[in-house]
Amino acid sequence: MAKPAAARVAARTAAPLSAAAAALCLLAAMTGQAVAAPADGGRDVPAYETDADAEQIKGTAGSGDAPEIRPGSYTDTIGRGDKRYYRVDLDAKSSAFISAVAAPKPGARVKGVGEGLKIQLESVDGSTCDGSAEPQFAADNEAHPIADYATRIIGADDECQKAGSYLFSVERESPANSDPARWPLEIRYMSEPGLKGGPGAAPPAPEESPGSAEETPAPVTAGESRKAHGGNGFSDAGALAKGVWKDRIRPGETRFYRVPVDWGQRLNAAVELGSASSPGEYPPTIYDGFGVTAYNPARGQFDNPSFVSYSPDKSAQAGVYTPPVDFASRFAYSGSEPCVAGWHYLAVRVSPQLAKYFKSTAPLTLRIDVIGKAEKGPDYAGDAQAAGFGVGEDDREQAEKGQSAAEAERSDTLRIVAYAGIGAGVLLILVLAAWTLVARRRAGAGPGPGSEGGVFGGGAGATGGLLGGTGAPGGLPGQGDRPGTVPLRPQPGAPASAQPQGHGQGAGPVQGPGQEP
Repeated sequence: MAKPAAARVAARTAAPLSAAAAALCLLAAMTGQAVAAPADGGRDVPAYETDADAEQIKGTAGSGDAPEIRPGSYTDTIGRGDKRYYRVDLDAKSSAFISAVAAPKPGARVKGVGEGLKIQLESVDGSTCDGSAEPQFAADNEAHPIADYATRIIGADDECQKAGSYLFSVERESPANSDPARWPLEIRYMSEPGLKGGPGAAPPAPEESPGSAEETPAPVTAGESRKAHGGNGFSDAGALAKGVWKDRIRPGETRFYRVPVDWGQRLNAAVELGSASSPGEYPPTIYDGFGVTAYNPARGQFDNPSFVSYSPDKSAQAGVYTPPVDFASRFAYSGSEPCVAGWHYLAVRVSPQLAKYFKSTAPLTLRIDVIGKAEKGPDYAGDAQAAGFGVGEDDREQAEKGQSAAEAERSDTLRIVAYAGIGAGVLLILVLAAWTLVARRRAGAGPGPGSEGGVFGGGAGATGGLLGGTGAPGGLPGQGDRPGTVPLRPQPGAPASAQPQGHGQGAGPVQGPGQEP
């Protein structure tokens, strides 16, 4: 027995309703969870993760034909004793921050202190800008990523204030018995907009870095711990908000985290490495066995890495306390790391010597505090936050969820897709609801002479098709012969006068193929 028209329409409406409900469930689940952390296990130490969107480039040994770099990320390699040149065109308004990360393979042989990079920015006539750096390894014979930057600061007292071509160089300073392999090199150029009113609008330089004499506050202890998702590089660093976070790390690994720090604020972080479950009766002390390094949003290193000794029978703690984010501190003679708002990074390092005490991974506890009230930043002439200098609500949301940049982007994309799907589903439901309502009303009214067409176009027949044409109520196919419908052809064995006649416009039998009227 055929179902009534309204029942069939309701059944057809159920599918898009279910699809919309599924989209809502997907959105709710998607926005309420972070991507899973790396698996706990395995002896393989992951290598440094370069930016997936970085452009491959090849620096030159001489400055004359150096390739040009612009704001963005690049990847190259550097050999032992090499010096690589890159050209950059600077204006006379924006400050430039150009960083380099060298990432030897985990387990590579390095001398340690005294081996590293020399990073410089100079004019084509050989005048060196004041902002140069020489990051080095913190422990003997233990390779790990090292990073820092060279800068051209507008308003600084150096020879690099004019617009023109400059040379950025990275030199690998390694002894002959160091790792012979070429190291991956990640370069990032960030351009900070100038101030409205020009360099003269900058606040006066303080006599010393603000807050430099303050004692480091006690680490955060209150609150339930949350799961952190550290990354293997700056580009996939997991975000952290104020509170206590838990993660795990392999011996020999460096894990990266990021914290949003706004103008007027400073980062206080204490990282704890737990004791081993079977340390032995007389466990040795491993010097520089565990440490943490802090970087500003442009990957400039704050002071020296904080490395501590580690004994497997007890936990160890290393911490950092960055200067307040104050624009004028870049001009100070003491503690003059350019302080800018944005993501501050933590690189946590564990010695490979701990592999004898941890079969897979070791437990990490990160106690994060952002001290100070967020203040209004300087009056930039451009969009500093879009350039990577600033903190927005999206950044704070990512920190609360513990997301990396890629996870946040993926979440935003899925959210847009889900909202679009829900919108389309709602529109379809409204159309089908109107369809159902009209069909029910017409079914209740019954057939009548001269009935008008349906909602989406007039059609002949008892009630008219909703989508046009003749036939059953609502214009729905497959209704069968029912009162008020027009049969497709005369019934065999019956005279034409005995055939049922349709009502309304176009009433009368429909002629079949080859039949005479």
